[in-house]
Amino acid sequence: MELHAYTKTITDLFSVKKKYIVPRFQREYSWDKDKISELWDDIISNIYINNDKSFKHEEYFIGSLVLVGDDKSVSMQIVDGQQRLTTLTILLSVLCDRFVEINKKNLAYSIYENYIAGKDDEGNPYFKLENETPKPFFQTAIQHIEKKEASPSSEEEETLLNSYEELHSYTSRNSLKKKFKQSQMDDSLYENLLKAIRDQVVKYLKVIFITVAEEDDAYTIFETLNARGMDLSFVDLIKNKVFKNFNIKHPDDFAKTKWKQLRNTITSRDGVGSLETFVRHWWIARYNYTSADNVYKHFKKLWSGNEIEPENFLDELIKDANLYIIISSPVKEDFKQQEEKDIYRSLTALKIFSVSQQRPFVLSLFKARENKNLTLSDVKEILYFIEKFHFSFNAICSMRPSGIEGSYSKAARQLLEAKNKKSAKTVLTEFKKQLDTRLPDKKTFKERFSQLKFIKSYTKDKKLIQYIFSYMESIKQTTNEFKPDSITLEHILPQSSTTEDFVGTIGNLLPLGPELNEKAGNKKVAQKIEIYKKSKFVLTQEFTNNFRSEWGKEEIRNRTDSLAEDCYNSMWSENE
Repeated sequence: MELHAYTKTITDLFSVKKKYIVPRFQREYSWDKDKISELWDDIISNIYINNDKSFKHEEYFIGSLVLVGDDKSVSMQIVDGQQRLTTLTILLSVLCDRFVEINKKNLAYSIYENYIAGKDDEGNPYFKLENETPKPFFQTAIQHIEKKEASPSSEEEETLLNSYEELHSYTSRNSLKKKFKQSQMDDSLYENLLKAIRDQVVKYLKVIFITVAEEDDAYTIFETLNARGMDLSFVDLIKNKVFKNFNIKHPDDFAKTKWKQLRNTITSRDGVGSLETFVRHWWIARYNYTSADNVYKHFKKLWSGNEIEPENFLDELIKDANLYIIISSPVKEDFKQQEEKDIYRSLTALKIFSVSQQRPFVLSLFKARENKNLTLSDVKEILYFIEKFHFSFNAICSMRPSGIEGSYSKAARQLLEAKNKKSAKTVLTEFKKQLDTRLPDKKTFKERFSQLKFIKSYTKDKKLIQYIFSYMESIKQTTNEFKPDSITLEHILPQSSTTEDFVGTIGNLLPLGPELNEKAGNKKVAQKIEIYKKSKFVLTQEFTNNFRSEWGKEEIRNRTDSLAEDCYNSMWSENE
């Protein structure tokens, strides 16, 4: 492999007739506000205003830029440095806009035509930085001097827009006035500051410009530069490896298309988590239990043994990603059959509890049902058990989860390896026994349960309390006709009556429909009883039947204890 290295400025890079292309194996643009702020501070801190309002600049090195090609190449692929180059392009575009705003279009077009856009020998326009993934959003909404309003349609486009808006705010008159500690900012000083920032970027930022001749060398360098995970996640490194070996580009770049489909699937719903989270959960459900830092090491081992085929690998990821978003962030439309509604309720509950350790196992659970190794009844039963376990273990008691994810991972792999219904059901039975040993005792449960609180200034436990009431109603209802999917929480003793915390504890709360809740308002407890009697909730009816005349701190404490007792017993009485 032959490398060539030079020191260059941004002017050296962009003023020549070259196109810099973000290649297929590169990750999406991902710089957040902290990284944008860091680069901005590096730029601004090397500009000094002299007493006569002239400017002094210091050179600043911003790292290496590795490309495929040579000095004769018209197009060069970016191996390393695309995040910095993209951000600098965004900043130059922001400066164009600022010059247009102050009626200095000549300065705006000078930046645009020298550093952002160019023309080939036939007079055809092109952008000097080319990225296909966010096309046309990046080109029309950010790069072009005459921008078109457009809404981002992906996470990457959202990030690009955020970076543009962040840099646009940094270059405002007031922001620069504060940054450079100026008492006044007239038009002349503002214009000169914008020009100084332009000069700092294009003349005084330095990069080490490294080129290689072949694309295969680029893949190798890409992995080597990030071998210790300093820049890229394990998913980016896996992507690089897959793209290198799945290199069919006609009639379509299938690897790129499939990877985009995978990412779009994972980001299509809120609450699913990152692509990295999914790939790790998918990996530990299928291959072996390992940390995120070691997934790529295990992947390479299987890859070297020819146990992973690129196209099948991507197809399996995409297929399971569609299952993963359902188990992570379910919607009613995913479970249209009436007999599947209990699955939806359990998955929704797990989302409320903000737990994810179970996802590898649930992924295998769904696949076992697809393979007819488990029945719908089997799936509902184990999911309900998992729901109750995490309600007690995580949502109420916040116990240390060490070993739980490993157990889920092992059971997930055993389910995938199960050859028939009998062996699959054995996996479920043994797994339930493992979780049983980790259940909190009643005393711990009741103690933590009593700490739940909901008031106007503290709403963190609101959804959890609604879940508890909904669960207890489902146990107490004599028919299956009434399944409360959403309820309002009524404070029996009004919040306005005291500032003490006990008013927000669960013992002072009732499930109530919105209309009755509004009618109850801040009335005294004795006046609310007739309103409560109109409620269809069993818990509310029980309260009205047991209510005497006094309702204060002691009564609330007793009811809290009673609710905790009932809740624990209804879930785990068979485990005592």
